[in-house]
Amino acid sequence: MAPNQSARHQKRSRASDAAEKVSRPGEERSKRRRTSDVIDTQSPKKTKASSSTEVAINGDAPSKALQERKSSAPWSFSRPVGGRYTNLDPVMTTDEAYLFLGLDTSVQVFATATSRLLRTLQMEAGQKVIGYQLCPIESDILYIFTPGFVTKWDWDSGKRLDRWGTDATTVAVDLSLVEKKDRLASYSIVSQKDGKRQILINSLGEKKLAGISVLVTSEPINNIKVACGGRVIVACDGSHLFLGTTSSVDLESPESTKYTWREATLPAPATCFHLRENSDESSGSSGPVVDLAVGETGGYILIYQDILSTLFGRSADKKSTPRKLHWHRGAVSSVRWSRDGNYLISGGQESVLVLWQLDTGRKQFLPHLSSPICNIVVSPNGNSYIVKLADNSVMVLSARELQPSANVTGLQLSTEITSYKDSSSKRPFGAVAALHPQYPERLMVTVPASYHISQQGHQRPSSAVLQTFDIRSNCHISRQALARTNATTLDIGPDGTPIVAPDVRQMDIVQDGKWLATVDSWVPNPQDVEALTSTTSKNDLASLRPEVFLKFWKWSASTDNWELVTRIDGPHFSDSRHSTVLGLAARPCSHEFATLGADAFLRFWCPTARHRSGLNTDASKQNLDTWKCRSMVDLSASIDNATEALETACITFSEDGSVLAVCLPSHSGPSDGIVLLVDARDGTVHYRRTGVFFGKPFSARFLGKYLIVASSGSVAVWDTVDDVVKPMELTESTSSADVAFQPLIAVNSRTGTLALAIRVGGTSNNPQKKRRKARYHIRIYDVPSFDLVFQETLGCSPLALLSDTFTGDYIIIDSTASVQRLGCLEKTSQKSTQPQEVTSQLNSGLANIFSQTHERPAALPVIEDDDSNSQNKALATVFGDTPSFSLPSIGVLFRNVVQTLGSS
Repeated sequence: MAPNQSARHQKRSRASDAAEKVSRPGEERSKRRRTSDVIDTQSPKKTKASSSTEVAINGDAPSKALQERKSSAPWSFSRPVGGRYTNLDPVMTTDEAYLFLGLDTSVQVFATATSRLLRTLQMEAGQKVIGYQLCPIESDILYIFTPGFVTKWDWDSGKRLDRWGTDATTVAVDLSLVEKKDRLASYSIVSQKDGKRQILINSLGEKKLAGISVLVTSEPINNIKVACGGRVIVACDGSHLFLGTTSSVDLESPESTKYTWREATLPAPATCFHLRENSDESSGSSGPVVDLAVGETGGYILIYQDILSTLFGRSADKKSTPRKLHWHRGAVSSVRWSRDGNYLISGGQESVLVLWQLDTGRKQFLPHLSSPICNIVVSPNGNSYIVKLADNSVMVLSARELQPSANVTGLQLSTEITSYKDSSSKRPFGAVAALHPQYPERLMVTVPASYHISQQGHQRPSSAVLQTFDIRSNCHISRQALARTNATTLDIGPDGTPIVAPDVRQMDIVQDGKWLATVDSWVPNPQDVEALTSTTSKNDLASLRPEVFLKFWKWSASTDNWELVTRIDGPHFSDSRHSTVLGLAARPCSHEFATLGADAFLRFWCPTARHRSGLNTDASKQNLDTWKCRSMVDLSASIDNATEALETACITFSEDGSVLAVCLPSHSGPSDGIVLLVDARDGTVHYRRTGVFFGKPFSARFLGKYLIVASSGSVAVWDTVDDVVKPMELTESTSSADVAFQPLIAVNSRTGTLALAIRVGGTSNNPQKKRRKARYHIRIYDVPSFDLVFQETLGCSPLALLSDTFTGDYIIIDSTASVQRLGCLEKTSQKSTQPQEVTSQLNSGLANIFSQTHERPAALPVIEDDDSNSQNKALATVFGDTPSFSLPSIGVLFRNVVQTLGSS
């Protein structure tokens, strides 16, 4: 191993190329895209054009006109950024300078000194990463395992050196350096066609891995560990342990490699295990000595010293009872031996890292982690612990002080958001996300505050935290709470029911990026409100006492964060109780928001100066703002049945902000959707149109004079000037009875296009009919002709579809927490402007990098006539315009006041 490895790599500390655009395989114009020089060596083989790109959604053959339109408008996807880290153990180099984290289809390399992404090792299409390990001989070599291939990478340069194919599907794998002739071998569990599992040993030197079969079993083993240079193999299926031992391993003569196998039944289902090679000669054992630690579902940790004589003893007299350690309430997610064998490190659902001192039995805790622990890895030299958490973050902790030295945070969007059912609302689920108008590379998305699992199993996560993620550099920026959270408190009630945090349902931002509005709601458990009334059924009890808050946040450039300015308790209400907010929209070219509630009232909100009694304040200088409702519009007269509360509705402003479109479902018939055009200045309803859409409206967007409405049964385009409605053909993509997925729409005024994400199949009204697998498609239409110019199949369910008005691209967020850009090359060359803030930031960055050759005039000093006036202004910066209920603690305020007065 090179001693100066970390120094060698410092010159390669460059920004990630994960966000650079590349074309999909099979597109002829991919050579015109800007690609990276780092990840261009895997060279996927040219295959025939994917049918998902060529075939229309209804399954017919691709038309010649569609192919011509695709060739004339070369839309292409970028490499995905974000993604969720798999539950594979992280890998660290011996010098602890670099960290490897695995995604579903790639492995990322991070520098621990800066926690920044260096490069991404991308797999070929259709290959999923099931394991990756560093070569014990060459430190610059990384082996990545997929179900069908073993690839050899030079991770230092990002080049793929070699690849071997396998005949069977690999389930799990481990590497070991064979003692004889120092050859590297992989020990893999493969799945046979008859359902049995087989353990194969392969020498990593042949073009095709034939493998030496050492075990065939009908048990579903899915985890394997190798110790003592391949002489000891331990496999587990959760209930049984299989131990294979041999005197020597000879890869050149397979017939001489014979393993003796023993099987043992565990007292409880195992969730994890770890081996340690014991080099203590005091044991007196002639064979290899291996210690085993097993984590179980009940929270116990079983320790077997020298498993050959304890767990797998030949006679019952030689078997001994394992040592039990118990602190975890739930299942143990990961357990690891320390390098010296004196400690055990474990973690689980409690968000607490536990260190067990085996000699004394004492425990040391690192509590209040952000989420439950999934994986724990001890660094090769034992100086650090790598902890992977359930919130898609990884920490590197020092083994002595337990202080973090590196932190990698991915996109923390819940990946299972589409699989939850919401009992309080029949609305579909998606990601609440937006792009910052002045910083289009910043993605703002609401994520869960915690990922705890209750006794009843998975609950729908409440997105109460705003995460800002840079999709250009593929790095986390910030994270702040939008509603009250239970991050460091017990989230389980006395009766075992979960304590759920409020859920942010709507979010929007004004055009200049200075104000943000959010709506969060919370509903108590039904059993908590049973005593309040006796005439209501249990299913309707929870909907009687909702808590809905409309919050207005102001952007603070000094703290680079959002500051809460105004909180409106119950912006909409009926019968003296809060009503659900169904729609929230920011008015373009102004600082105004509009909300639509289930009470059929439309409210317009605007900022106003806040006056403080007895204080002489200049509102124009200090921006002492608060928000109020400037006008209210009753829409009950425009609804057919005003006595029923609205369940679904959506609102959107026109591009100039003069007109607000309100889409309401009709109670008279499923095909008579109502669209109201409201004057945004005085709130008068100028036009009422029925029959634009059918079903329940989900979202609507204006593009010029066209209003596009996506509902549970259609996607329709309404020409508001000529009063012509054009429905879009979806061909069974949605169903009015299915609200698990909604059609996603986005418009882009720069490119003059409409993007539509839909689903095909996955539902069947006839139970006897075979259910087809759901497929997801993205379509691009040209406006105003609405001709289909691009169509592609998505790998998984999209959760959000956003539009970047500065680049003309579309942003797609899917259920794997991955983000992709979809852009057009021809229209990219026409982009000439950038937001002012982005341009100034780039200029300032270049000015900082390059030395200035010219001198600038010095700034004139500011002379204050009154010292007390300057002190008052300084104190005003401490308290700001933050309301009393969101001020920090008194200790923080006192410290800031003392520092301000001392500096003045």
